[in-house]
Amino acid sequence: MSKSLSPEAVEGLRRLNDVGVGQQAPRLEQSVTAELLASGLATEVSGGEVEITCSGRQYLSGDCD
Repeated sequence: MSKSLSPEAVEGLRRLNDVGVGQQAPRLEQSVTAELLASGLATEVSGGEVEITCSGRQYLSGDCD
């Protein structure tokens, strides 16, 4: 099942996907963060940061069509 995201949310998801181990996640607009969290493509971690989920990686690779 494909989830429709705003262009800003897709870009935010790509930015989260580019974060390496031990690197700080980029700050995203609150509306983008809310959209990614609501769709299950990101999860909130300590300090209010978000990180991409497996579902988010699948979304970017097109596996969830």
